[in-house]
Amino acid sequence: MSDLPTTEPGRTATAPTPDPLAEEVRTNRFTATALLATSALALALILAGLVTSLAAGDRTARPLALADLTSQHSAGPLLLGLGLLTLAVAPGLGILVTVARWLRAGDWRHSLLAALVVALLLGGALLG
Repeated sequence: MSDLPTTEPGRTATAPTPDPLAEEVRTNRFTATALLATSALALALILAGLVTSLAAGDRTARPLALADLTSQHSAGPLLLGLGLLTLAVAPGLGILVTVARWLRAGDWRHSLLAALVVALLLGGALLG
């Protein structure tokens, strides 16, 4: 037997409707993968920053402003800062992946609400 849609003579074949549950599972899998990859990158950057700082003999913790991230002269604090920044960006990236999947599925209402959450996260990060 073939999986192709069959039609009666004189009728056109219609595409099968996508399973909403299967689409939601795929969306969750994409979001989980994005969050896992971002978290793994953040962990690698933080560990590299710690090892680099300890190898350079730097054993004191100093606050680091986001604006000062690029002006550091040693690699340890830079890697630590980038790792923490990556970790902070992970939830927003997860929501953006979900927005893209929902837009692809045609779920405009949920996409708009999730995009609003991303905008609020971005506004809070820029203002706070």
